[in-house]
Amino acid sequence: MPGENENNLQNQNQGGSTVPENTPQQQIDLTQAQQAQIDNIINKLNTPVDSDTQNLDVLLQDPKIQAEFDKKVEKAISKALKSKDQEYQKQTAALQASLTTEKEKMRENILEEIEQKKKEAEEMAKMTMEERYKKQIDQQELKIAEYEKELTTIRRRDKITALVAEKGYDPRLLNLLRAEDVNSDDEIEDYVDKRNAIFLEATNARVQSLLKDHPDVLLGDSKKKKAEPEFNFNFSSKK
Repeated sequence: MPGENENNLQNQNQGGSTVPENTPQQQIDLTQAQQAQIDNIINKLNTPVDSDTQNLDVLLQDPKIQAEFDKKVEKAISKALKSKDQEYQKQTAALQASLTTEKEKMRENILEEIEQKKKEAEEMAKMTMEERYKKQIDQQELKIAEYEKELTTIRRRDKITALVAEKGYDPRLLNLLRAEDVNSDDEIEDYVDKRNAIFLEATNARVQSLLKDHPDVLLGDSKKKKAEPEFNFNFSSKK
């Protein structure tokens, strides 16, 4: 009845019953839930899907979540930039240390050369004219001997190359030949022949080993071989 409903409503108002409000603990729980939700969103950013993107757009409509999200993104970017800056500083410091070491070595070498020149000048000052002249001749003879040795090595190297081509040896043999190992021109041919024999022996041993491990390389597919006609050619040398 209308009268009873009005009385009941009046009694409820007099009883002091109101809509419950959030307590401080409930507000803290709500903030923690929002924080967990933001962390979850950031963790998913590496592999986003369409539904995640849509959910992110909806959540970021909340100003509080947007602000917290921006703060975490900015923090992540700052951390990455700081790490890169530290790595750059380490590389710069290592490069600077290397340059300092090289400069110090160059300085020591220059000082050593100056000291050597100084000693030579002092020795020359103590020598007579005849002794100075003899020393200069000796130095020139050493330079001439080095020059002649270099020319001999070049000439022998060319002769070895020509001999390998003339005998029809494998060109890869040249990688095993050194002109410095020959003491005279008369030894070149014997040197090349012996090295070629060693090269052929090693090559044949390698081929035999490969054929032993992989006989199909030489024999081929046995089924296919049976299906194909066999040819037998008998060659004989001309008389």
